Amino acid sequence: MNRSNVPYAKISEKLGISASTISRALRQPHLVKHTTLKQIYSAIEELGGTLPESAPSLTSEMRILAIVPVLNNPFYTDIAQGIQDAANQNGCQLLMINEMLTPFNIQQIIHFIAQSDISGVIIMQKLEESVLEQLKSRTTVIQCSEFNETDEVSYITIDNLDAIRKLIRYILTTGRKKIALVNCDVNRFTYARLRLQGFEETLEEAGLTPNPAHIITIPDGKFSVAVPAICTMLKNPNPPDAIVCVSDILAAAALRACALEGCSVPADIMVTGFDNIDISIMTTPNITTVNQPKHDMGFMACTQLLSMIADPQKEPRRFILDTELILRESTDF
Repeated sequence: MNRSNVPYAKISEKLGISASTISRALRQPHLVKHTTLKQIYSAIEELGGTLPESAPSLTSEMRILAIVPVLNNPFYTDIAQGIQDAANQNGCQLLMINEMLTPFNIQQIIHFIAQSDISGVIIMQKLEESVLEQLKSRTTVIQCSEFNETDEVSYITIDNLDAIRKLIRYILTTGRKKIALVNCDVNRFTYARLRLQGFEETLEEAGLTPNPAHIITIPDGKFSVAVPAICTMLKNPNPPDAIVCVSDILAAAALRACALEGCSVPADIMVTGFDNIDISIMTTPNITTVNQPKHDMGFMACTQLLSMIADPQKEPRRFILDTELILRESTDF
């Protein structure tokens, strides 16, 4: 029964929304996102109909969800603060959960989104294509920092290629040529693939051939796994004279490995990190690193998401932010 007293066809014609969605909005509103409900309810009133008595109130704050893959990584703390600041400034409610999205839990997340009246989601990981398709078919999605290389989803990130090239070129100016890379999983992380690409291309431009023995992959970027792996590399008969790490946590692991193997930093070997999190100034020596505008990325992700929710027809956009090379003791004599 159409309890709105307005034919579905008239509402559908006015909004360009399918009759099945309109039916679901009137019978099971918890399964329809907040913005769509608002459009349908407004159209019913404009067409002279009455809303169902059971219609939920739409006057409460809009809710958005940020899905953080790793809560104990300080890198995400600044991003999350940027998202929160933008949510507060725009008068919307932010929910945050710690989850890695996979084919095994995506339906649970989608159910949570429906039950919690979520209007849009910020994610900070690269997703399997099937997972991304399921998520964006249910709600408005934007990616922050990590992203899928697609034209169908908006994302905000940094210029990973430019950042790593600036770093490698600086090390080359110091006369170091045997440069190692401590990276994460290139299949799982877009930034890892791009930084490996930039590392190899910049060395080749300088007439140097990357040494496969000097490229280490630490899949999850864990300190405890990185230390012994870097120690093993340093025992090599032809050890590197500089180590470039794709995070400051990995750079701290490199400093620890150098200490264990009796290598002086930066006299024997230079070490650099990436991200400019607090640990980079807590170590001795301090770590040369690349500053990412973490707070800005979070803030922009939230404001862009709200803009997309307000205008569902808006084309996906990509925002590539600049980085800054921060020189410290780990590369400075």
